[in-house]
Amino acid sequence: MSRTPVELNERENLPVIENCPSRVRGDAKVVLRRFFLLASISISAVAGSLLILKFAPAPFFWVWVTWAAAFWVAILGVHESWPRAILFNLGILTCILAGAEAYLISHEYTPPIFSPGFWVRDEVLGWAPTRGMLVHAFKAGPAGLFHGPAGVVFDVNYTIDHNGLRVAPPYSKDDLAGTVLFFGCSFTFGEGIKDNETLPYQVGIQSGGRYRTFNFAFEAYGPAQMLAAIETGMVRGIVDTTPRYAYYIAIPSHVWRVAGRVAWGNHAPRYELDSNGTVRLTGYFENQKPLAQRLRFVWRFERQLNKSAIWRMLSGGDSRITDEDIRLYFAVVRHSQEILTAQFPDIQFRIILWPNQNAAQQRVTYEKLRDGFRRTRVPLDLVEDILPGYSADPSQYILGSSDHHPNARANRLIAQYILNEIEH
Repeated sequence: MSRTPVELNERENLPVIENCPSRVRGDAKVVLRRFFLLASISISAVAGSLLILKFAPAPFFWVWVTWAAAFWVAILGVHESWPRAILFNLGILTCILAGAEAYLISHEYTPPIFSPGFWVRDEVLGWAPTRGMLVHAFKAGPAGLFHGPAGVVFDVNYTIDHNGLRVAPPYSKDDLAGTVLFFGCSFTFGEGIKDNETLPYQVGIQSGGRYRTFNFAFEAYGPAQMLAAIETGMVRGIVDTTPRYAYYIAIPSHVWRVAGRVAWGNHAPRYELDSNGTVRLTGYFENQKPLAQRLRFVWRFERQLNKSAIWRMLSGGDSRITDEDIRLYFAVVRHSQEILTAQFPDIQFRIILWPNQNAAQQRVTYEKLRDGFRRTRVPLDLVEDILPGYSADPSQYILGSSDHHPNARANRLIAQYILNEIEH
């Protein structure tokens, strides 16, 4: 005798399921609502992130805040415990990343703003200032996320002469004791200070015009630009009085620059050591990169990543250097001295070495440079020995806590020291 499904359920104490299709439809609607909620959150977070990257200052702080909110709101769309735990922890992680962005932004180096057209591409040096230009340079303090920059570090003008060098003081043609050449980076060029406060200008003006000076330094240069300017004949073509002295103002980060371990150095001249220990020019660093790194879409992706303070810290110029990088650095400086001496037989090549106040690794590099220069017997002066009380309190000789370039006082005292050395 056959039994109905209801009788079977009653006999076996099983629940009677009625209206199954409607319950399935109800469950499907719940799942669909959750799916649309999660999809809407994801799309909104992606769209918001793209708009933030395009328009917002300190964009990655706001990107991470956006995604933290998205992960926590998404918890409402899931009921299982392990997906909720994952979303909660992702929200915590993105909050930590937002905090790291905020901290680094408020402590990292803030680049100055220059008049448009100040930097131009140069096929010898990589980049150079526009000739015959009066440049306005402005730098704010560390960026704030909510209230903008904190104060003004400097607001000055740079005068670039017809040779593409920062302007020099007048000199006495009838009582000229000698000509002094200066090479280096923004420390020597004079970032953040007036024309008459740079080290080369101070040497000229304090000598009463008896020493003529040439400032071959520029922003972000290193010893590679010094060697390129000398060996291509650029220096010889500009200097029309016989130089007696050449000063290379060195800082530890020049090792990173000559090795191409800085973000801005793609078009810098690239030198390599051959098997004989001789340096030779091999083109530019950009030519040595894999094809993938030179593709336009990769470049655009890297440009977006560079908006992150965390990324800038991880990919910046303080990547680890090797002993080979230091050997290359010394070889480039030594070769610069050799060629300069061949072009101007009576010239004396000297080095002034600045320490670094930030990274422990650069302090180690500073000590290696100091000891290495002493072994080569090149006349070497340490800023720590020149400036009174520098080791105890370097703040009196720099632009400020957020910018460690030398100030006018430091240059004035170093210029006095140089003149005492060369006149006695």
